[in-house]
Amino acid sequence: MDIDPLPPLYLIYAENPSDSGKVHSTVRQRWLAGDEFIISTMEDDANIAVEGQKALLDKDYAKLGAFINHNFDLRRGMFGDDTLGAVNVEMVEVARRIGAASKFTGSGGAVVVFCLDGPSQVKQLEDACQDAGFVCKKIKVIPSLLNDIDLQTLASK
Repeated sequence: MDIDPLPPLYLIYAENPSDSGKVHSTVRQRWLAGDEFIISTMEDDANIAVEGQKALLDKDYAKLGAFINHNFDLRRGMFGDDTLGAVNVEMVEVARRIGAASKFTGSGGAVVVFCLDGPSQVKQLEDACQDAGFVCKKIKVIPSLLNDIDLQTLASK
């Protein structure tokens, strides 16, 4: 993926996480059992990925921010706060309280943040993170190191 359209992104994490949430969840079992809520939420999440890529390529950053937030909201609805963990949820909320878009980077433990309002909002984010006891760092995105052969190999699997 071309990294040029990416806006500045920030990473929030807890230096000494005391609550990582529950490792196990019933979401997989619910999916396998045909739970309509889980299936439709996963479909919505997949659609967010497609639409989010379009927003990114179109440099529609307001829409991208909305998709970032919606992704977390869907995950929160499926897993619940007890499973996600209070510290993980609070990292997202710290960013949202200052108007930034935020979501987990993966399964929790860190949050990616997009400050739609620019440098002044970044300063607010840094201050809010410091007040909450979180670390905030600017993300340095690098181009993929995979060559054409690597990509072909991955595509064939």
